Amino acid sequence: MKSIFRRMAALLSLLLAGALLTAPAIAQSGADPANNWRDEDEQLAQMAELEQLHATFHAAVSVHDPVNGDSPTVITQRIRDALSIWAKDAELTIVNTTATAGNYIGNGDPDDPASCPPPSGDTTATGHQGTLCTFFKYVSGGLQAANKFVSLSPAFKTKFVPVKDDDGQWKSSVYFECHYFDVSLNPATGQPFWTAKSHVSLDGEAEKIDGRWLLTHASSSAVGVPVP
Repeated sequence: MKSIFRRMAALLSLLLAGALLTAPAIAQSGADPANNWRDEDEQLAQMAELEQLHATFHAAVSVHDPVNGDSPTVITQRIRDALSIWAKDAELTIVNTTATAGNYIGNGDPDDPASCPPPSGDTTATGHQGTLCTFFKYVSGGLQAANKFVSLSPAFKTKFVPVKDDDGQWKSSVYFECHYFDVSLNPATGQPFWTAKSHVSLDGEAEKIDGRWLLTHASSSAVGVPVP
C-alpha cells in the first residue's frame, strides 16, 4: 500500500512540475486566452451588425404590399433604406451584357434629380451610369412600381470576414446572393405565383464608418442555383 502511495506522490510531483514549467512558456509566448476570447466576441459582434446590414438590404428591395403593390411614397422610402447602408462615395458595378451594366458611383437622394439622374447609358468599364440612387430608382427590379418582387438570400451562401486593419479600422469582405421571385397573386388560386425572376450576387467590401457598417464598393452579377 505504501508503495502505491509513493508512486502516486511521484506522479503528482511530475504533473505539478510540468505545469510550473508550462506556465512560463505560455506567458513568454504571449498567449492570453482571455484576450483571445475578447477578440472572438468582438468579431462575432461585428458579424451580427453586418448581418443586420444584409437584412436591411433585402427588406428594402422586397415589396411590402404584395397584394396592391407599394405606393410611390413607400417605394421612395425603400430606396432611402437601400441607400442608407452604402457609404457616401460607394461604388457599385453591374456586370452583365444589357443596358444596365456599368458603374454607379456615389450615394444620392431619390428626390434630387441632380444626385439621382436616369442611367446615362455608358456601359463601358470606366464609364459612369449614374449614382447608387440611379440604380435603385431606375434599374433595380425589386424597386420598380410595376413589380411585386421578394428577394430571398440563402444563409449558407452569405459570408462576412470582419478584421481590423493596422489603424484599428474595421473592414470586411461581403458576399451574399439575391434570388428574386414574383409574389403577385395568381387570380386563379389567390396564391402568389412565386415565379423566379432573377438571381444575382453582391460581392464587395464594407467598412465601419462613424460606428456604422457601410458598403464601400461591390460588384453584382448573375448566379446559378444556390447549392451548398
